[in-house]
Amino acid sequence: MGSNPPEHGTKPRSTRHRHNHRVVRKQPPRPASDRHNIYITSKTDFKSQQRRCEELLNAGAREIFLHCMGFSVTRGLNLALRLVHNSEGALSYAINTSTVQLVDELHPLCDDEDVTFRQRNNSALHIKVFNRSLFDIVVPQPSQSQSQAQFRGKPKARQ
Repeated sequence: MGSNPPEHGTKPRSTRHRHNHRVVRKQPPRPASDRHNIYITSKTDFKSQQRRCEELLNAGAREIFLHCMGFSVTRGLNLALRLVHNSEGALSYAINTSTVQLVDELHPLCDDEDVTFRQRNNSALHIKVFNRSLFDIVVPQPSQSQSQAQFRGKPKARQ
């Protein structure tokens, strides 16, 4: 028996570059490096990514941004949900989606052709994990001379 015929409206997968070229996938574009932007990959250990996020938030960062693409989207969602769950309600999150254009280099297997480029799209997720408190409530610590003056009362004027 043969294979099933393709359904109407489906687009056949292009095999033009599969056997004649070696595909080199380039790194996706990233903005300038910042400690508050964390790029989630499937190669980095999940626990170390979680520890890094927790250290940033415990060090006083008001918000961090988790960026993930393609296969790493579920890992990024799991990380954000784990951070919010472990914070016992102190953190919240907001999610934005986007499409990222990626560039692949197609290196020919024979020397007759030049290197060509192929653009493709990939889904991306940007998760903002932030502190839920709207205000930082800072209780000022009175200096020692102020606290002693409060307990003694007002000094009496000498006559």
